[in-house]
Amino acid sequence: LGGKAFGGTTGQEEVVEAGDNAEEDGSDTSSTLVPVWTEAPCGGQYFPSTNIPPTSYTPILYKSSDQLVLQPMLWGLVPSWHAGPDPKSHGLTTNNCRLENVMTSKLYKPSLAKGRCVVVCEGFYEWERSGGVKQPYLVYRPGGEVLYMAGLYSVWRGGEGAPVYNYTIITRESNNILSWLHHRMPAFLSPHQFSAWLNPLTPPTKALAMLALPKEGELAWHTVSKEVGNVRNQGMDLMKQVEPCMDDVKKKKDVKVSSASKGIMSNWLKRSKP
Repeated sequence: LGGKAFGGTTGQEEVVEAGDNAEEDGSDTSSTLVPVWTEAPCGGQYFPSTNIPPTSYTPILYKSSDQLVLQPMLWGLVPSWHAGPDPKSHGLTTNNCRLENVMTSKLYKPSLAKGRCVVVCEGFYEWERSGGVKQPYLVYRPGGEVLYMAGLYSVWRGGEGAPVYNYTIITRESNNILSWLHHRMPAFLSPHQFSAWLNPLTPPTKALAMLALPKEGELAWHTVSKEVGNVRNQGMDLMKQVEPCMDDVKKKKDVKVSSASKGIMSNWLKRSKP
């Protein structure tokens, strides 16, 4: 992550269905809420994309009163003290926050207590740098499942218009599953954890303890085109597996492809019926 885009071609209907299925498939039987799609109060729009950069609006799952809500939010937490008028002009890099510092951060600690959320996407891009070679990978869940990342959100009211909902993605040190690719990775969630993670009555320390490290077989990856490095590239093929160019292969012998990567992602989530 860290300034790099994550991928996702999900439409509004598919995102709502993903949240619905997440509640039904989880082991938390007390979770019976069906998420409702709500447009951003500030007018920020979510556009399905294969190459989403920070400051875009993406689907975020959160709890409002007793309702589970999916709503476009601005990627990049806006400091509450930012005067505006533009919520993006604060000058800080806030698209990610470090798990190790979140409990003591003036910026992120308030959201940890009252603004936990779930970032919904198909996967994210990360670049491996080795031997002078830079190779992008797409990381995702095998079998076409949706990827859920732990996030924090806040509501910025510093402008003259409607409130701006905004968020950041929690990151942590990578374990052996992804450390070969990058030393940091997102903090992941499973559907059965949503109820406790989104519940503001769950103490922050307990909520953070829920963020287990990924295990073997829970994530898949494959090499993708270097065109993902430019967010102006929005082709539908960006998330597809491609072979590294031969010059790079000569420089670097070991190009990793997970056993679960078999060219999926085209039908990763069934579409809702009209």
